[in-house]
Amino acid sequence: MMFTYDDAVKAIDAIPKFLEAPSVEHTRAVLDAIGAPDQGMKIIHVAGTNGKGSVCAFVTGMLSALGMKVGTFTSPHLIKMNERIKVNNEPVSDEEFLRSYLTVKEKCSSLGDMNYFEYLFAMGMDIFSHADLDYVVLEVGLGGRMDGTNAIVPPVCCAITSISHDHVEVLGHTIPEIALAKAGIIKPGAKVVYDASRPEASEVICKEAALYGNDVTGVDASWFERAGLENGNLVIDVKKGPLTGRRLTIPFIADYQAVNALLAVSVVDSLGYLETEDQKEIAMRGIMMTKWPGRMQQVMPGVYIDGAHNEDGIGKFVQAVGAVSCSGRKMLLFSAVKEKDVDLMARHIGMEADFDQITITEIENSRQLGCEILAEQLKKYYDGPVDICPGIDRAFEKALAEKKDNDILFIAGSLYLAGSVMEILEKKQV
Repeated sequence: MMFTYDDAVKAIDAIPKFLEAPSVEHTRAVLDAIGAPDQGMKIIHVAGTNGKGSVCAFVTGMLSALGMKVGTFTSPHLIKMNERIKVNNEPVSDEEFLRSYLTVKEKCSSLGDMNYFEYLFAMGMDIFSHADLDYVVLEVGLGGRMDGTNAIVPPVCCAITSISHDHVEVLGHTIPEIALAKAGIIKPGAKVVYDASRPEASEVICKEAALYGNDVTGVDASWFERAGLENGNLVIDVKKGPLTGRRLTIPFIADYQAVNALLAVSVVDSLGYLETEDQKEIAMRGIMMTKWPGRMQQVMPGVYIDGAHNEDGIGKFVQAVGAVSCSGRKMLLFSAVKEKDVDLMARHIGMEADFDQITITEIENSRQLGCEILAEQLKKYYDGPVDICPGIDRAFEKALAEKKDNDILFIAGSLYLAGSVMEILEKKQV
């Protein structure tokens, strides 16, 4: 019987996702076994706690608009595994995905166990090596210094997005410790662009860059002034950086995307592509055309999905919710996974948001956190109605049925929840 794409996906899904990650040295051996595909690649390496995927998407959008052919590796996927490996923002074909799976399986069979992320990373680099690319935009999986993606040759640019508390059991319990882990992607000769919103993180990143004498650019909220929302897009006036004096339209409603977009602009500028007025205009169009599903995305009238899944992300999500005008009720469908700080997430939701109703559901995998536990945490800070509905399908249908035309339903707490709801909508062909 012929081995198919679906067989490849099932085989990868059977690989443990959350066991101890292989060493960077092991991942280097994997890359060498498949022909050292990173050799000669111009790689933009992106680390951080929140905003990595958005920055990858913005950079890809701008470089593609400027005529570059770009490979992008991100995680996790929301619906289909191919989403992790894209060429000019299009997921690779099932046929190419299958070819690469079989290649990695054959060439790495003698190297011992590979974990889920390492296997997909190897496939991504193999696929990119066959695509005749100008650039590869590469998102780390976890942390930076000890992440498998850090096995690559020195990148041309290192981007570090906002840093906050997440995966503290692996990365450290303080912001400087976490920043040090993220800054581990910095290599000799690479330009460094980072989110400078937290001084204690900025200090660590700058010290790490100074070890190699790298050029460093810090981006924060002082770079722009919010002009408002127009047709579901965030509009800002740029005060610093290569687009100074311009009004920039960002295809998301959340204010935090302004820093992500301008950080991405600085990445492209560091590569030398924003020197002329024409290049700047093209890059701005590239930002406007950027799509990054599940990030404060309106998926149907009055329904927004956001992938916020940790304390910092939920804090920014709550701010974005506050900026959305609503003549009816604001409703929330929420879930989370085991290792997150649900108490802090609940505090943001209960004390800073103005939700009229919250529905709790459960993620349907080994990281599931029970509805009752989530509800108990929320009720410490929220005195409105909390409904419990374990099945995601049923919970979403229930929330939709209760939503009136002038209400807004927000969905947040986990990328798994976001992906599950988007898959439901895809089946409905909404």
